[in-house]
Amino acid sequence: EDHDDHDDHDDHGHAGDIGVGVENGHIITGEIHDGEVEEMRTFESEFGESGVPGYTDEPGWEALPGTFGPDVNVGWNALSGVSLWNGAGFDGSIDESITVGFGTLSFEIGTSAVDGFDLPVESDGAIHRHIGFTLNHPSASPQTGIYLVELELYATTGGPEHSEPFWIVFNNGASEEDHEAAVDWVKDNLADEDHDHEHCDGDVDGDDHVDVADLLQLINDWGASGGPSDVNEDGTVNVMDLLVVIDAWGECDH
Repeated sequence: EDHDDHDDHDDHGHAGDIGVGVENGHIITGEIHDGEVEEMRTFESEFGESGVPGYTDEPGWEALPGTFGPDVNVGWNALSGVSLWNGAGFDGSIDESITVGFGTLSFEIGTSAVDGFDLPVESDGAIHRHIGFTLNHPSASPQTGIYLVELELYATTGGPEHSEPFWIVFNNGASEEDHEAAVDWVKDNLADEDHDHEHCDGDVDGDDHVDVADLLQLINDWGASGGPSDVNEDGTVNVMDLLVVIDAWGECDH
């Protein structure tokens, strides 16, 4: 089934499309701006937007002409199973699965990583594809909530190396606030991406300043295993964290 629109070859694709590029011999994902892919690894989607419950063909996939050689296929693998947002993270022990499909090709993301399929690029090395994502449950309706998949893009022989892992956060009937909270969590904890609520190195209390309050909090937490005061994330609050705080002293520079 052909979901393509006739304006697919403008510079920007469609809002929400995943831009696909090549940098230093590796595939990258992100957003296309002014003919360049700005790297991002967290994306979002909504099941049911097209009127079919539990189905979406968003986001689309967009690579500009010349990105790939004309004889290369580009494809998708799942790097882990489907998981469900619990308000503070994602749980993997769920019955739901997500089927990824294009025409007669498909793969099902269940409880673990799975290899997918690849599709030819266009003759000019561009991509504009929509593949389908369908949320399944073996015996009932899938639960309302926010589902996460972890994917990579790969190219066939002669193409660039596979991408870094990236994530799509799917909303199945939950609130927009919950969806955004889940997206922010993925950016912070999995993709390690800055966003509006990100704090900077050394900002223990998250107030956008590195100051005496952070220093006192760190001293109070001295010797603890992990937590916000473990700013270098080595598992212990110690002198290394103190040095990070001192080095980052002042206003956060976003």
